[in-house]
Amino acid sequence: MDKPCHLAAYCAIRRLTGSDGLALYPKRRGELAELIFVLKAATMGLAVSKPFGDSFPYDVVIESNHRMLRVQVKSSFSSHRAGYCINLGARGEAGGHRLYTPEEIDFVAAYVVCHDAWYIIPATALGTAKSVRLYPAGSRKKGTGHFEGYREAWDLITGIGRPPPRLPSPQLLASSY
Repeated sequence: MDKPCHLAAYCAIRRLTGSDGLALYPKRRGELAELIFVLKAATMGLAVSKPFGDSFPYDVVIESNHRMLRVQVKSSFSSHRAGYCINLGARGEAGGHRLYTPEEIDFVAAYVVCHDAWYIIPATALGTAKSVRLYPAGSRKKGTGHFEGYREAWDLITGIGRPPPRLPSPQLLASSY
């Protein structure tokens, strides 16, 4: 495999690639989720700003209805026990993790990649949870799905009513018969 540039061999970033050649390490996946979030928010007409550096507890700032909202973007690329786990901690000192607080962020935007599903969760709804489990395909287990009401809840950011539910594509409907 060709190196992307002559400095690639000296790069400190771990380059783990899958069979498709895409980077699979966590920081890169997070960066990709942030890009997808920015694209989605921008197509909704929202002003999106990215703070310089990685030292803030939020990834992006959204301007909506004369409000500045701090958003931490999280993602899940694989399922575990029929749900998708989103870890809510930030890396703290000495390798430990600390939780985001409503004083630091306004929302967590959680993206479940294989379902192309966004969860817009207010920081105040997270409590002291270290992680949340999301079920975009549903769950038969009682007492799960506490955050399903936040699926595609972009109206919490935009202040505009929820869009109509997404209908399956005609091709998907035709293939299911």
